[in-house]
Amino acid sequence: PFLTERGGEGGGAAGAEGSAHANERLNERLNVLVLMLDATSRSHLGRMVPRLFDALNELQRGGGLRLYDFRGYSIVGYNSMPNMAPFLVGSDAADLAAALSSAAKEAPTIWADFKRHGARTFLLEEIHDGCADLAQGGTSSASKYFHGRASAANAPDHAPWQIFCQPELRPCCDDPASILRPGRRQCIGGVDLHAHLLDYTRRFWEGHPPQQRLMGLVNLMTAHEHFMTRLGILDSDLPPFLQGLAHRLRSDTALLIISDHGTHGVWYNDFAIGQAEHRQPAFLLSLPERFAAANPAGDGALRRNQARRLTSFDVHATLQHLAAWPTMPRPSLEATSLFVDLSPNRTCEQARVPAKFCIEV
Repeated sequence: PFLTERGGEGGGAAGAEGSAHANERLNERLNVLVLMLDATSRSHLGRMVPRLFDALNELQRGGGLRLYDFRGYSIVGYNSMPNMAPFLVGSDAADLAAALSSAAKEAPTIWADFKRHGARTFLLEEIHDGCADLAQGGTSSASKYFHGRASAANAPDHAPWQIFCQPELRPCCDDPASILRPGRRQCIGGVDLHAHLLDYTRRFWEGHPPQQRLMGLVNLMTAHEHFMTRLGILDSDLPPFLQGLAHRLRSDTALLIISDHGTHGVWYNDFAIGQAEHRQPAFLLSLPERFAAANPAGDGALRRNQARRLTSFDVHATLQHLAAWPTMPRPSLEATSLFVDLSPNRTCEQARVPAKFCIEV
């Protein structure tokens, strides 16, 4: 395992601190930060960004933090949109397209769930292929897909991803002068692109008063290239980013480090191990220790679910649960909050994992 386990297998945190804070934390609604690393398998993240795991383990050893590593996280489609649709709206891509083409032209998003419960929200996603397809039905990213389709209630409060639509950022992949071409170092003003996006995220968290609830999703495309090497540049910037947010991660913020799918579309996928990694994206969760201590049943379920089959449908239900905490969305075979036990014998069919992407966990 990449993360160090703490405590027993079945229960929550114990001790004086857990008891002292149980009542005040039982109904607490956390901020939620989703750090998405596009096209990153769990194994590739461990190979290329080992200091991320060192930093997380160090934060946990220092106290105040509880970590979970979901080894059974599975894809439900080949590329981004089939996996992002369940993540963001709880529906598969076909159902989402039907909803958005209906007379209502609406689909409830995870941002709407958090906004209903007082959160300020943002979406910052790297767009590498330009924005000429904003009005088309088959866009390449969640940001562009929802642009102009979601009402104000369903859209994030802030959409800084639109900076990638500016003409100064020439799109990949046919323009030799574009900094967004796969395989090259992506710098603006001598600073890596991902560092700019992480800095925006940090300033968003620091720029709001502690009493203002927050929810943000930042999607880094660092691993979306052909040589499987560029992801390693995150190893210098992710640890200090986490250290800078450590006081919030220990007090009021849940952090999801997650990918939509594993490495795909490269030479590695010609081999069985590469095909397996494509089907096993990364998913790590960090919660404040006192929140876990106040909710021992949920903590125990999270621990057990680390080894069980789950998908972006379940992640969506978990985000809904965090948005409305402690009110839980109705569980189903295909979508259940991870704060309750998934079946240890859950099949790919029950989890809506297509047979061609099914892998034993």
